[in-house]
Amino acid sequence: MKLPVFALFSFLLSACSTIGEDFEFERARQIQNGMTREEVIAIMGSAPSDIEGGDHGKLVWLFSSADPLNVHLKRVSFSFDDQGKLYGIPKEGIMDGGDEDRY
Repeated sequence: MKLPVFALFSFLLSACSTIGEDFEFERARQIQNGMTREEVIAIMGSAPSDIEGGDHGKLVWLFSSADPLNVHLKRVSFSFDDQGKLYGIPKEGIMDGGDEDRY
C-alpha cells in the first residue's frame, strides 16, 4: 500500500512547475505612460523576465504555474519610444484580464 501512495505523491509533485518570478498586477497598475525603463523596473520590483527585440525592446514580465489541475499565466509587457519613454498604456490603465495581459 505504501508504494502506490508514494508513487502517486511523487507523480503529483513532479507535475507541479513554475516559470518566472511571480508579480502583482497592483504594481503594474501604478505604471503610467511617459515613465522610463528604470522607473518601470523599480515599480515592478524585479528585473523583467525577457526583453523582446533586443536591449532596448519591450520589457516583459511573465509568470506561469501549473499543477495537475490548473495552469495559470500572467504576462505584462511595456513598450518604449525612441526617447526611452513608456507608451501604450490605455486610459483605463492596466487590468488583470484573467490569464494574460499585454501592453
